[in-house]
Amino acid sequence: MGNSDLFPYPREWETEMDVSLAENLRSWAENEVMAKRLELKEDYQGLLEPAMRQLFLEIGLQRLLWPEEYGGDGHNRPSAALTVTSALEQVARADVGIAFLLSCLFALQSAVAMEGEVKGEVCSALEEVISSKEEPALVSLVLPVFRDEMQATARAGKGGWTVEAASARPLACGASANIFGVLCALEGSEDGVGLVVLPGGTKGIKRGEALKRTGLAADRHAEVALEKVKVSEGMCAAKGEEACRSFLAWLYMGISASNVGALFASYEILREWGDNRVIKGRGNIFKENPLTASVMAEAAQETALSRILTWNLARVLAEPGVYGPAGKEENYVTALMVAHHVSQAAERAINRAMEMMASAGYAKEWNLERYWRDVKTMQLSLGPYELAKMDISRCFYRASTL
Repeated sequence: MGNSDLFPYPREWETEMDVSLAENLRSWAENEVMAKRLELKEDYQGLLEPAMRQLFLEIGLQRLLWPEEYGGDGHNRPSAALTVTSALEQVARADVGIAFLLSCLFALQSAVAMEGEVKGEVCSALEEVISSKEEPALVSLVLPVFRDEMQATARAGKGGWTVEAASARPLACGASANIFGVLCALEGSEDGVGLVVLPGGTKGIKRGEALKRTGLAADRHAEVALEKVKVSEGMCAAKGEEACRSFLAWLYMGISASNVGALFASYEILREWGDNRVIKGRGNIFKENPLTASVMAEAAQETALSRILTWNLARVLAEPGVYGPAGKEENYVTALMVAHHVSQAAERAINRAMEMMASAGYAKEWNLERYWRDVKTMQLSLGPYELAKMDISRCFYRASTL
């Protein structure tokens, strides 16, 4: 049993496959990433890329939610939300950036490949990438910058869509993605908004220079321009507000689970510190001092409550027959609230741990500072919290002019 299992979650919702996969991913985390982290730190070529290849290709996480008829493992039902949550907790415990890339992939697949709603044309176009044994499936998402302010447009025309965006800043992976998911304003369509999927080699996709980031080292980030990119009608995987919100709800769930994984890792670092440090002049173990124990308790509380919130969100998305579609306004807003809350909780907990560990909290060999950077960088993907509050008020108080 790992230390993360000290934090309760609704185990009865897990399947045997979920438990087995989580154990395999725990071993991957410890052997392929954490054991090599002190020596290789954030080396992309030496540490992150090999670990990603094993995770995406050999363990096969990129095929998890993909239909069997298109080369996947066939776990493409809403109940996979629980499997995804369990998996991302363990992946992020090793590396938040890799978990973030998987969150983008799973979100796109939720819009494309769900049982009963499989988008055949998109699945056919992406089959070679997803079923590949050679290259990880890396997804770049072009989302609105501020709430409804789209970075891209798609114009309906003869034979399909023409997608355009000038210097768009994608959520992830602009430099290395082999799949793009573009949330567009649909010109000439009553649906208003849609998620258009572009294979990475589509003519007209222009990638800029790699951007420097303070965290998420596994994410090769760059601006992207879409210059009259033409795709067929069927490559619009989701049309309308509810369908697009469903995709975003899955993304927010993945981000929340990734933050929980970062909290697990931070807890383990702080626990080891508390077990082995003695307060000078007093002779008692660090964790046995009432003041330090109180602050450590706050970090543990953030971790425990964040996990419970995330699993409950996963349950909502896993059971559309009970709670309604993932894109239903209440469910989408719940996902948005949970993701923001857990993201802020992760920041607070890691801040507490860094304060407790003093200069060691900022030292690279302890890795705590890396989790802080990763959590803060991933937090940006959620957009401004003040704007999220407007969505929350519209939903719960029926505000109509915000």
